Amino acid sequence: MNDQTRRRVLQSAGLALTAGFAGCGANNSGSSSSDTVTFLETPAETPGDTEEMWEPFREYLQSEVEGLELEVEFADNTSAIGQSLINNQAEMTRSDIVLLANPDQIDVVGIVEEGGASVYFSALATLPDSDIEDTSDIQGETIAFADRPSTSGSLYPNYMLNQAGLDTGEAPYGDPSDYNGEWTGSHRNAVQTLINRDDVVACGCDIAVLLNHIPEDQWPDRVSEMSGRWDGDVGSESPELELVQASTSLPFSPIIARSNWEHPLRSEIEAAITSIGDDTLREPDGDVDNPLSAVTEASIDDYQPVIDVINTLDVDLGQL
Repeated sequence: MNDQTRRRVLQSAGLALTAGFAGCGANNSGSSSSDTVTFLETPAETPGDTEEMWEPFREYLQSEVEGLELEVEFADNTSAIGQSLINNQAEMTRSDIVLLANPDQIDVVGIVEEGGASVYFSALATLPDSDIEDTSDIQGETIAFADRPSTSGSLYPNYMLNQAGLDTGEAPYGDPSDYNGEWTGSHRNAVQTLINRDDVVACGCDIAVLLNHIPEDQWPDRVSEMSGRWDGDVGSESPELELVQASTSLPFSPIIARSNWEHPLRSEIEAAITSIGDDTLREPDGDVDNPLSAVTEASIDDYQPVIDVINTLDVDLGQL
């Protein structure tokens, strides 16, 4: 990773720690005065996240590690999560951007798999009656994105626009030059913005919120063959949307921990996480799926595709 990638402070809204999560009091030391371990997640980063989704993960770790008290809490956005870890207010999260912004302060625990897949996809979509037939047609138009630091909901959609010849300007942390960007805070919000606003011609987000709206025959083979989210519900929801472009495969976000986290059970906790396999976690209650199906060991080198996108867009990541 080059020095430029390491040093710039993220310029997204909400860089300051927000009150989007509860129970994370200030703590200036590397070790906590409590034995409670806090794992942060954001619904904006993985659409549909709920407490029910993460309960099997929490239950499993507490059953595997004697004496562990684990809290899974939710933050407003990726920036709030990064601030929380760096300021010793939480111990773990799942985020590639927090890792790449703070490589000297964050350790990789493992890479997440979903549905047996270790990769996922971003995509650009439009409405069926739109004049948008190709990514380059978005020039001069307005497109909705998710959270600014989101890889699949912001970085990669802007990268696809860049590769189509559009001038991305300062996006995703400033204004693009050849199109107008609307950052809506979540993947689902990006889709709803496309559906409900006449001035928005496209959205860029995780395929998790697009698969069920776009007919099966529009998706490239790499998505149907490699995505852990591909199932019989693809193309089954209304309103129907139209695929503009699907990304290449991206590595799922890693589970990470702050480097200065001192806890007598840390090694056991991390070993339990990387022991999660396809049949380890019970099915969650309610109409939701587990946010991960397995975890395998990984390193920062596995995220070179994301680093390449960051460098192409001339985005310099520093401390969140």
